[in-house]
Amino acid sequence: MGFSVSGSTAIIFLAMFISFGMIYSAAYNGFERVNDARVEHSENVLDQQNTALNITTVNYSTGYLNITVNNTGSTTLDVDDTDVLVDGVYPDSTAIVARDVNGVTDTELWFPGESLHYRINVSADPTRVKVITGPGLADTEAV
Repeated sequence: MGFSVSGSTAIIFLAMFISFGMIYSAAYNGFERVNDARVEHSENVLDQQNTALNITTVNYSTGYLNITVNNTGSTTLDVDDTDVLVDGVYPDSTAIVARDVNGVTDTELWFPGESLHYRINVSADPTRVKVITGPGLADTEAV
């Protein structure tokens, strides 16, 4: 065996070592991403199970709709991730006159046991109101 056979064998083993390293890191990164997605999905499902809300009052008077929603679950909700539908339509940002949590207007968190209040300018008496939270739970109330 000359140098060419030994050199060829060394090159083949070096190529196998490098390719194994590339395959291993690609497989490990793929496994890590899948595992992270499973953990995030489990956390989202747990948030959904621990989230509950209840529309307690819906009043329409002279062009304004007043809505009070209680956070009856054990999850802290984000006020900015909470949506309101009036007769199946999102009110535009200028229609929402006021939004507060237990009288505090500059908060973004809606803790368990607290009430979220909306005052929305509407043109006619609505028939249905729906409030949707960030984790995906909703409550509907007929007016």
